[in-house]
Amino acid sequence: RQALSLAANESQQVSSLTASISVRTTLASASGISGSMQIRVKPTPLVSAVFTVAAAGAPHTQLQEILTSKALYLKDSSLTKLTGKPWIEISFAALSSKAGVSFASLFQSLEGSNPLAQSKFFAASKNVRKVGTQTVNGVATTEYSGSYAPSAALSLLTPKLRKQLEPMLRAMGTKSVQFQIWIDGRHLIRKAIEHETIAGQTATVSYTVTSVNQPVTVTLPPASQIAPLPKF
Repeated sequence: RQALSLAANESQQVSSLTASISVRTTLASASGISGSMQIRVKPTPLVSAVFTVAAAGAPHTQLQEILTSKALYLKDSSLTKLTGKPWIEISFAALSSKAGVSFASLFQSLEGSNPLAQSKFFAASKNVRKVGTQTVNGVATTEYSGSYAPSAALSLLTPKLRKQLEPMLRAMGTKSVQFQIWIDGRHLIRKAIEHETIAGQTATVSYTVTSVNQPVTVTLPPASQIAPLPKF
């Protein structure tokens, strides 16, 4: 538990990171999502992600997202056909209350997938145990396994993170999240695998950190390539 607490504290000192991420679900219509993520924490938070979405009985599609505190920029071929522009901008402030709830959930989901936020969740575990040692991407790590209750994780978050992530944690209900994590000698999480249930669907989420505190460049698309969210 001390190792997990140290990892949660150390994550607050991270200014940027990159990671590969994979999500596998029991949902019949989608077999999974895999991709990479760049996170810039300072001076202002930005998240850039590129995902490949595998849907049952359909070709794989690529989805690119850039997330700021004010808007989500989305690049998807199906939306390009509707708008004639490569990107659409979804401003959180401009959304109606009904749509706002939907896109706020997407924002919270992306925030929850952030390895820096995840480190706080693991510290809520009451049954963590050391499994062994392993090298991850050339870095020596110690592996731990355990579980945490979503309600317990919520109580450990800062007021800002609690506001962002509470809907996602509430959606997990009372079923514990099972996890395996790999922590290096600097108390940084280098890899994690989680098994969780959200709205009755089981998901396995895994990520591997590929760099920490290295330069990360996230560039917003030019205005000429952006269209507003189309009306459906």
